Amino acid sequence: MIDKKLIFNHDTNIMKKIIPLFMACMAFLPLTNAGFIFSEIEINVDEPSPIPIGKSESVDANITLKWGAGSIIPIPLTVYVEAKDVPDWLSVTPSPSQFSVTPTGIFGGSESKNVKIVFQANKEVEAFVGYSVKLHVYTNGSFFIKGSEAIKYIYPMEDFIDKGLTIESPSAVNLYRGEEKKVYFNVTNNCNAKVVVEIEEENATGFSFSYTKFSLLPKERKKISVDITPDVSKEANVRIKFNYYPEGYENRKNYEEVYLTLISRSKGGGGGALAVGLVIIIIGAILFIIWKKKK
Repeated sequence: MIDKKLIFNHDTNIMKKIIPLFMACMAFLPLTNAGFIFSEIEINVDEPSPIPIGKSESVDANITLKWGAGSIIPIPLTVYVEAKDVPDWLSVTPSPSQFSVTPTGIFGGSESKNVKIVFQANKEVEAFVGYSVKLHVYTNGSFFIKGSEAIKYIYPMEDFIDKGLTIESPSAVNLYRGEEKKVYFNVTNNCNAKVVVEIEEENATGFSFSYTKFSLLPKERKKISVDITPDVSKEANVRIKFNYYPEGYENRKNYEEVYLTLISRSKGGGGGALAVGLVIIIIGAILFIIWKKKK
């Protein structure tokens, strides 16, 4: 008669040997992508805000792994997240850079995970220009699940660095009342973005100013003219403001200022005085000649 207990013990011993071998095989199978159940990765992520130099901005990337029907044994797999083709002014760090998912369900399923993507600006480049970064998410799969990957492009940009304007101007200008004169200023944009510049004068009563709005590319220098017409004869110390802001971001307006001494006078004033002087000299000469003749 067959001993059932002996048979049971024998089968148990066989299973104890087979299961570790089976699990070991499954551990290596992800490397060969030998699964038969399909998988798919989806990435949803917003664009980051402009990144200030020396600081960081972050966004959450929602990563979803989907798998098909037939995953009846729960075997974990690893999903990897990496940033590729990162420009040299920027560092990009996914956190975490990998996570585990255990697909289960005879009819398939999905699981999502939020991964923080941190952007750090390390050096100055032109502001508000998007640079392409590739977000690569992939899994090698498992014994049952096939590997898959997904790519999402993000376009981070550096924030505005306000280094001001450099204004070169004369200290004083002589003018004739009623006559227009062009006064020139050399203006340099020290910022890392194109700026719009608007001129504004203060303490300029008695003087009319004419100028136009202009723009400067990053690090550009321009010679700008301002037309000034004095309405009266006077001297005034005029404050001239150069209001500027990055194009499209008027809420970030700033200004530089210079002081300009304006001296206006009547054009005929000097000539009249000279004429009076000549008349006096002539009269004096005539009187001298008459006096000599009488002697």
